[in-house]
Amino acid sequence: MNLNCEETYQRMQDYLDRELSAIEMALVTEHLIGCGICAEEFEFEALVLRKLGRTLLDTDIPKDLEERVLTAISNA
Repeated sequence: MNLNCEETYQRMQDYLDRELSAIEMALVTEHLIGCGICAEEFEFEALVLRKLGRTLLDTDIPKDLEERVLTAISNA
């Protein structure tokens, strides 16, 4: 089974997060190797995640943030 661009794009975030099965990871990898457009999209998405991660590491987070998030979730 080969994935088309739409199927690959739908799996992109899970691929980046390594949340796909081994078979799906291989299918997405195979598509990215053969499709320049999807490979460019993957590189962009990966770059955004790396920059976001670095930004979050450099950001002071309020001490009560976790409590506020948990309260908001429980009230939803």
